[in-house]
Amino acid sequence: MPLVSRLRRTLEKRWYRYTSTPRLIQMLNPEIDGEVARNLLEALRERLAYQDGTLEAVDWSGARLDAALLSSCRLSKANFSRTSLRGAYLGYSDLRQVNFAGADLSEAHLREANIENALLTGCSLRGANLAHANLTNARLIDADLSQANLWETDLRGSDLTGACLIDSKLHNVKTDESTILPDGRSCVAADNLMRFVGCVGLMSD
Repeated sequence: MPLVSRLRRTLEKRWYRYTSTPRLIQMLNPEIDGEVARNLLEALRERLAYQDGTLEAVDWSGARLDAALLSSCRLSKANFSRTSLRGAYLGYSDLRQVNFAGADLSEAHLREANIENALLTGCSLRGANLAHANLTNARLIDADLSQANLWETDLRGSDLTGACLIDSKLHNVKTDESTILPDGRSCVAADNLMRFVGCVGLMSD
């Protein structure tokens, strides 16, 4: 079974890696204008020309990118603050140090994404798939993680102060003494995140 699972993930990565850039450009909201649109379109056209998938440090703030296909992309240090990414595909992508403050990632697909040191303050991740994602040292203050899939998600060093975890799916979540629980305590104080959520009634049966 583990072999089948690894094979499936490998095939998924290859499938997402060759996402059509022209299709992504077509999916952009035509109402976007100004500097954000110019920077975004320039980055996408460069990606189309060189086929390297690089979209690092692009300013997407305030854009509407619902259901956008951005899987297996290099997006580190990008600015997605206040961006709508509902149902977007960001699985397997490099999202290190990305600014997602106030963004809407409801039902987004972030499986195995590297979201290390990212800013997700006030971000909506309601129903998002974060299975096997790396969220070490991420700031999830006041984030909405209700109904999110956190299967084997790495939350070591993450700050979950004020985060909502109602009906979140937790299994083998990785935490350590530097993980901050929703009530502001260190994770050690409540043993681990799963025990904390169960104790306060924030886990579904």
